[in-house]
Formats: sequence, C-alpha cells, structure tokens
Amino acid sequence: MRSYVYVGVSARTGGTISGLFRRAVDRDKWEHATGGMPDENHVHAITVHPDDPATVFAATSSGLYRSRDRAEHWTRLMEPAPGEQMWSVLVHPSNHRTMLTGTAPLGVYRSDDDGETWRRMPRPAIAERMVGAFPSRVMRMAIAPSRPDTIWAGMEVNGAMRSDDGGETWTDLSDELVRMSRQPHLASAILTKDTAEGMLDVHAICVSPAAPETAFLALRMGLFRGENGGSAWHDLGIGEHAAHLRYGRDVVVAPWDPMTMYACVADAARGKAGRLYRSEDMGRNWKQFDHSIDVHSTMMAVALPRHDRDQAHCVTRRGQAFSTMDGGESWRETNLPDGAGSAVAIACG
Repeated sequence: MRSYVYVGVSARTGGTISGLFRRAVDRDKWEHATGGMPDENHVHAITVHPDDPATVFAATSSGLYRSRDRAEHWTRLMEPAPGEQMWSVLVHPSNHRTMLTGTAPLGVYRSDDDGETWRRMPRPAIAERMVGAFPSRVMRMAIAPSRPDTIWAGMEVNGAMRSDDGGETWTDLSDELVRMSRQPHLASAILTKDTAEGMLDVHAICVSPAAPETAFLALRMGLFRGENGGSAWHDLGIGEHAAHLRYGRDVVVAPWDPMTMYACVADAARGKAGRLYRSEDMGRNWKQFDHSIDVHSTMMAVALPRHDRDQAHCVTRRGQAFSTMDGGESWRETNLPDGAGSAVAIACG
C-alpha cells in the first residue's frame, strides 16, 4: 500500500497558500490536499494514526480535522472556541482510542472515543510568564507507554509542564529553565524585554520509552534534557556538534528504537541554515544525518515511519523537503509548490 508524506503550511509570515500538502513517498509531485477544510486554514500539526495509516489528523487554526483516506477528504472533529486555535495533536501510545489536542490560548482537550467526542480539560494552573506577540500555545505533547497517565507538554512561549493524572492537573516545569537563562549564552529576548524568553520558547518535547521519567526539549536556545520528572534541566550542548546551529525546532524519538533520536536545528527562527542531527545514545552524542544537501532556511520538522528505519523526511520553513530511503546515505529534494506558506509540520505513513 502506498505511503505518503504530509506537510502543514501557514501563510501568516510569507507565501500565499496555507493548508496541507501531500506527496506519495515514491513520487515527486506535491498535492494541495485540503478537501473539506476552509480556505486559508493554517495547519500547525499533523499526526498519522498508529493503527491505520489511512487516518490522518490535522490541528489547525479552524479546529481539529480527520481524514480517513490519506488526506483526500477532511472532516472537522472539533470547532475551536472563539479566539482559540489547535496547535498539537497526539494519539495516546498505550490506548489508541484516546487523543489529545493542545491549543492557543493555553489549553488541552481530550477524547477517549477515537475523537468522536471531546472534553475540555481544566485549564493548566501554571504561570503565564510571557505576554508577547501571541498567546501561549501547546506546541507538542508526549507520553511514555509505560506511564499512560503522565503527559508532557511543551509551550511557545511558556516552557514545559507535566500532568500525572491524564491532563486533569499540571505541574509547572519551567522554574529551572528561567534560572538557566541567567547564563549569558542562554539569555534571549525578541518578543519581550525578558531575557528568560529564549529558554521558554519551546517548540517540541518528547519522551523515550527507555527513560519515561526524562523529557527532551527543542527550544530557541538548543536541546535540553529534563531529569527527575522535569525538575532539573541539562543543556545537551548541540552547539558543540552543530557549530553555530543551536536553535532547536524539533526533537523526536525513533519509533523503532527508544535510544535513537532525531533533532532539527538551525541558526534562527527565520534563518538561512539548518540541519538534521541524529543521536543513537538518547541525546548524549549527536551526528549530522542529512549529508550532501543544501539547506536555505530553518530546518523545521522531521518525520519517521513506524516500521522502516531507513526512511526519514524533513522540511524547511521555506518549503525545501528532503527524504532518504537508505538510512541517510542519499537524499532526494522535492520542494513545495511556489506560493506555499511557511512549512511548520511534517508527518508520514
């Protein structure tokens, strides 16, 4: 059965086309696959169902959508409240009937019946540390299969939090991130005057089944590991491996090996350079994975198939898409069509 790569784009900061593009893994042509979605719908996150690759979910500016035919047609599962947008979507790794979606302003919804009905969870009682150009948003959530009630969440721009009761209550994990920002090389203020901003600008979070009490963050100032339930954060020093490229945009655990991780790093949010790195020892050491490609903007996101360790796909903000089918030995570039907005999400299956 044919597999696809999906990319979500937004024309908020460039381009004229928002929505979702798809490409068959064995083809070069991208299709604008938004049947059933409104025009100018910004797609922020994409997830392929682990049991059924024909089922795809998209978290967007107009709600949460589901396709049952590999993005040919879409049905809205949930309409957001006024002023609300969906920014992340997760299928629970232990119980695939349970799903979560994160929002802006800060919030979480949960479904326990395959997305048919949804419950707004109590608003996380954590500090709103930054008031910038946009409200705090839940960019990514993660769950370790052996800890089914523990949900990790990364927020832009508000750090990280953890729930130990399925999303009913949340623990703020950002105090240590703020303390670390007092180090000059970890201080950054772009949206506000607070130099802790860079350490709270979280873009992705993941947790490995091999270390369910440890979370990993990709944020503006690099890649970080959170031990003791996220109470203590440590800089993974990606800048030492990637030279000047330390802006962390994505970090994921390989579905076929809990020790292997991939990370997207760049020079800036709207930069001119980016790379895909891989670690085979759970973040202790990193090596460049995307050899012999010419990247012209921020490397934004990476997608890995569940059962093929030789395949990987990544995308840059300006729509360069790269794929390898042989474990990184060779790469194929297939750029998104002219006019596509900023690429912010990628998935495959």
